[in-house]
Amino acid sequence: MPRPIKMTDKMKQKAKKDFAEMLDNIKMSDGKLNYSVNYKYEDSGAIVWLTPEAYRKILALVTEFTDEVGWHGVVSRSGDAEYIIEDIVIYPQEVTGSTVNTDQKLYSEWLYSLDDNTFDKLRMQGHSHVNMGVSPSGVDDKHRQQILDQLEKNMFYIFQIWNKSLSVHTLIYDMKRNILYEDNDVDVKLIGDESMDDFLTDAKEKVQKSSCKKGKNETKKPSVFDADVDDFDYYSQYNLYDPHYTGGRRWEF
Repeated sequence: MPRPIKMTDKMKQKAKKDFAEMLDNIKMSDGKLNYSVNYKYEDSGAIVWLTPEAYRKILALVTEFTDEVGWHGVVSRSGDAEYIIEDIVIYPQEVTGSTVNTDQKLYSEWLYSLDDNTFDKLRMQGHSHVNMGVSPSGVDDKHRQQILDQLEKNMFYIFQIWNKSLSVHTLIYDMKRNILYEDNDVDVKLIGDESMDDFLTDAKEKVQKSSCKKGKNETKKPSVFDADVDDFDYYSQYNLYDPHYTGGRRWEF
């Protein structure tokens, strides 16, 4: 479920009331006090649209490189909860199988080389995972918090992690609507490919899993698809300098 980014006045008032009521009734067996609240929105979710050009570039980066690669997306907003990744751009970087590092001087020079329209739309950070799952690492989470701290009230920012099996992890901070979308809250779609939804719906109606059962003396032939495949936890040393560093240059809205 989508979650709020900042607490509203209404949420603050309720939290204070609930916390005070808890304090009146709590008994601490170990002298410790823990209080946690999860906030969720009843929201239909978000859509991230990829232009064919942006999708092809992501596929090329993910499949053709044997090391981790980072990129930025040129993104525009389309409606309240729809975002269009128009293009993918590559910045100067040094990579290994599990890290992406930038030289701040080279990165700043690259930023200044962009035209104003592209610069103002750099609203997405993506990177690949090599032979790993797409779960964000602790370093990824720290980097995201650094970006969130810089976002102003009308801004948004998208993070994606792709791997070679084309799994994708997506997280969106939308400050204008005070909503955080993540994974199951987000549909990632290709522009111009809407007809594929109808095709897959029809295919799923026609393709049914076999209900046949094997006899007692029959043995099932081993298959690689029967093996349990771990969802690899990704703990890399992914390190990227602040993509919003501008050396005094700012976005205009």
